Amino acid sequence: MTEQKKLIIWDFDGVLSDSEHLWVEVWYQALIELRGITLTPDEVQKYLTGLSIKSKQEYLNTYFDARIDDEFINQALQKELDIIDAKLEPIADVEQVLKDTSFCHCLATGGTMALTERKLKKIGLWDKYIKKECCFTSEMVQHGKPAPDLFLYAADKMGYALKDCIIIEDSLNGIKAAIAADIKVIAFIGAQNNHTKEYAATCQKAGAWCVAENMQELHRILKSIN
Repeated sequence: MTEQKKLIIWDFDGVLSDSEHLWVEVWYQALIELRGITLTPDEVQKYLTGLSIKSKQEYLNTYFDARIDDEFINQALQKELDIIDAKLEPIADVEQVLKDTSFCHCLATGGTMALTERKLKKIGLWDKYIKKECCFTSEMVQHGKPAPDLFLYAADKMGYALKDCIIIEDSLNGIKAAIAADIKVIAFIGAQNNHTKEYAATCQKAGAWCVAENMQELHRILKSIN
């Protein structure tokens, strides 16, 4: 009997695309301009990356009394769409991994389906490597990252046991979600906001199985597991 391929569950921002710094820029400016909240870019990244829209809203309203409502979300989303269309690009060498058919690939992201489809189309990966039926977003579950729901949902819908899945994440909230789901997680630190020895150590301390600094290294790690 042929052994089942491993399922690679990809995050999007900071993994398939070096988009985290763009997203931080959007939310940093939106919080200042729309709500007068002066979080630094480092604080935006620390507190909000890897969270679903709902979780971001809950966090900001709880800890900063930010009055984040649907109007704010829609305005921030428009800013994000503008920057996606202008600046979004894929991570270097990501197609080297995605085209490896010895693995099965899917996406599990805290974004919405409409936004995720737009991002994937912009960087040329939609329907080429990530098809709609293999794309899972925060709208599909009750609790977004750092809860494990989205990863568990993706594994179930793809027909995989948890032991046969590997998650690729860049954020601490994503790593926490993977640990809570009891799925092996590799921390990818190739995005410019994460590419430090200190962040690599933080990811390992958070429970990442290992750390990959670029897509070539990630591919080697995955092939060694396979």
